[in-house]
Amino acid sequence: MIITGFAVGFLFALLVLAISVVSVPLLLDRDVGLPTAILTSVRTILINPQTMAVWGLLVAASLAVGSLPFFIGLVIVVPVLGHATWHLYRRAVVQLRPIEA
Repeated sequence: MIITGFAVGFLFALLVLAISVVSVPLLLDRDVGLPTAILTSVRTILINPQTMAVWGLLVAASLAVGSLPFFIGLVIVVPVLGHATWHLYRRAVVQLRPIEA
């Protein structure tokens, strides 16, 4: 039961990473629709699977460490992750043209 729970949780986390890692900054940066942003995010994951896996693990570990001291560490971790996500978006997507849905 625990293994199944971890597997389902991992699949949900993977889904959220795939649809949001690039789509949120893309929606803020360009005038594109939600389907276009999600498709571009998924395409970025498919093109760079190792980099995005490391990024997902880094985000999860940072949030876990930031949550340990009574969630006070999130005051530092969340803005740093937001800034880093913007730079990840700029390097991964600016060269690509978004897929039109």
